Amino acid sequence: MSSPNSSIVREVAESIDLSSISETSRREEGTSSLADPHRARILRIDQDEARLAAQGCTWYEIKASTLRESDIPLIRDKGGISELFEVVVPRVEARAHRPSVGFHTFYVNQIERGLRFPIPKFITSLCDYLGVSPSQLTPNSFSSLLSLGILLKFFRIPLSTYTLMRLVQIKRPGPGKFYISNECVGGNPSSHKGWMSRYFFIKRISSRKNPWNCDMSWQDNARILPPPIPEHTPDLSQLLEVTREKCFDAQSLIEEDLLCHFNFSPKRVQLVGDLDDRMSKAEMLKALKARKTEPEGASRSLDKGKRKAEAEGGERRKKRYHKQTSEPAREMITETPVSEPIGAKGKAPEQQSTEEPYVLLDACAISFVAKPSGSASLDFTRRLIPDQDYDVVKSVPDLAALEASSLHFMQALVWSGEVANRLIQAWEEITKTKHSMDEQLVEIRANNDKKKEVMALELGASRAKEQFYTARALRVEEENKALQADVDKWRGEAANSWELEKEKFLQSKEFRVLCSGKELAFFEKGFDGCLAQFRECGYTEEEHPARFLDVEHALAALSDDEDAEESNLSQDEAPPA
Repeated sequence: MSSPNSSIVREVAESIDLSSISETSRREEGTSSLADPHRARILRIDQDEARLAAQGCTWYEIKASTLRESDIPLIRDKGGISELFEVVVPRVEARAHRPSVGFHTFYVNQIERGLRFPIPKFITSLCDYLGVSPSQLTPNSFSSLLSLGILLKFFRIPLSTYTLMRLVQIKRPGPGKFYISNECVGGNPSSHKGWMSRYFFIKRISSRKNPWNCDMSWQDNARILPPPIPEHTPDLSQLLEVTREKCFDAQSLIEEDLLCHFNFSPKRVQLVGDLDDRMSKAEMLKALKARKTEPEGASRSLDKGKRKAEAEGGERRKKRYHKQTSEPAREMITETPVSEPIGAKGKAPEQQSTEEPYVLLDACAISFVAKPSGSASLDFTRRLIPDQDYDVVKSVPDLAALEASSLHFMQALVWSGEVANRLIQAWEEITKTKHSMDEQLVEIRANNDKKKEVMALELGASRAKEQFYTARALRVEEENKALQADVDKWRGEAANSWELEKEKFLQSKEFRVLCSGKELAFFEKGFDGCLAQFRECGYTEEEHPARFLDVEHALAALSDDEDAEESNLSQDEAPPA
């Protein structure tokens, strides 16, 4: 069989770079699958974790969250998280011990083991006394604490920190982790695979300075000294007598209806059945026995032992011996004793390791594209075959066909790695572009928020001015009304004073003197007029000297009655002063 045309594969790989822009536009139009970004996220997480693990970092510095945005509704529903909490999925570069400002870290497995939000007060009080964050507790710690809390409430024992410290044991399985257990409850899972990578960030929306009621910062050590003895110590004899021989099943105690009944969950789930029957020891022991005899649990424990054995002995695993050929890429490794891996004990003698020394291939001298070799690819492929399938491969009659297929497989594997690298590079460029756009969007939003704040301030100032001027106009209007009332009052007073002054003036001596002068003037004018008429008629003083032609004589001869009448007449006709 001929080797594949490498130029065609190379052209396909190079075309990936040219199609990155069109692929970005297709992603924006929503034509790509939702699984592709998550797959790229997981790939980047694996690369970052491998790099950090090689640097010797701790687990919380290595592990990134593998959750998706679509997991948030499930987390809210299972954890009883209301709208008073904000839940977000951490970014790839975020870590559990460094959450965003105002947020705190919790794990999905903690919710699966009974954790509900808000966290029960007795758990936060215990964590505050120990000096650790609730997010540092392992998932089984919550099931142990909640089960113990239900038992204490059922037996009417005060749920205090002093009581809990008498019943629990605190262990530190590793940096940044704390396990709280007790002898009254059992049945917790032996492990939670991958729980350290299934975390989310949560923030409680509250105006309080510390709405969690405890210190949420991560600590490396816990305070395990017993608290001071209270005045009234609780009586634990009944609880200890019941749990002396057997323990209760944690899974049966953290059912949702029991958590709601004892106010450890905000969900409104009604209690199923009778509480005394549910809490009876026989039912708990029956459930615990059923869990222990589950075949699935046994298979899980066997798988765990197998994985552990493979992990510890994988690097020194020996391959079957192959005949030495003239390939320069092989070296003979001398046999070295191999320690028995954990989990290998108890095997039958025929299952013990009886493998022979094997040939180590020099990867630096092998090339499946530049120098294709069927035998080298076959040897490389044989090391990928499990021991149980080796006899099947060995029974193939046509060795040339097997070598050709191995060569094609390795070349396809190499080129698929190249394609994956190109895809990763393209995805990283897309991610960088997206991050840049996100930063610009954040900046634009910040500017818009600032403009909105300025506009809100200006609007508030204008409204304040409007209210000020409105109040001022009302005040001026009231002042005008008061002034108008004063003016009307003064006008009334002026009119009254005019009448009074007028009456007083008419009765005064000055008015009489004035009237007398006017009367004299009128009399004199009238007398002169009459005298002028006499003179026009031909009467002169020389010819007719008459005494009535003298003004003084006529005035003296005037009677007092006529003076009084004329005075009254002049008063009636006199104009106002």
